[in-house]
Amino acid sequence: MSWQKGIILNPNEQVLHSWEGNCERHHKAVVQQRVAVVFTTNRTVESKEIHSGTLVLTNQRLLWFERRGFLSKTERASFEIDLKNLQGVTSGGVIAQWVSVTDDQGEYIFHLRGIGKKEIEPFRDMILRQVDNARATFAAPYLPPPPTQPVIQKEVITREVVMIPCQYCGGLMLQTATFCSNCGAKRKA
Repeated sequence: MSWQKGIILNPNEQVLHSWEGNCERHHKAVVQQRVAVVFTTNRTVESKEIHSGTLVLTNQRLLWFERRGFLSKTERASFEIDLKNLQGVTSGGVIAQWVSVTDDQGEYIFHLRGIGKKEIEPFRDMILRQVDNARATFAAPYLPPPPTQPVIQKEVITREVVMIPCQYCGGLMLQTATFCSNCGAKRKA
């Protein structure tokens, strides 16, 4: 299975270019070393892995599809680099040209077929142009929603009113009233 059958694109993502070659990754490992019959020590060793595969550039990310099996042409997605997090693309090598791509996770070194001294600048420009586009899309200005009419909240005041019976007619009147609202008589103190 080739990388074209194994790729899953995000919404609005398009494949722009692909290159076959090798990816070189460096790892640090802790190895136990027996010094004597009883004593062991730990030592940090750096190892290098080289895998063949295909580097695929989309408008959102770089994907590495690693070739699996000795005689097989099966490729599977091994890792991806989000273009918004890309920190640099450099190259070097006298005999064999290499390309270093760095993001916030580390450095990836590629030996790509068809990328020599003459092709490295267009290769680098193509990737950096997509990085600029991805960052511009990601950093689109935030537009606040249009202003709405202010909400006017009315204040509700609750008061307790005490009513008492009028001594003349028996009708209810306010406790603070001087005259009865029913008969008009003056309230006795």
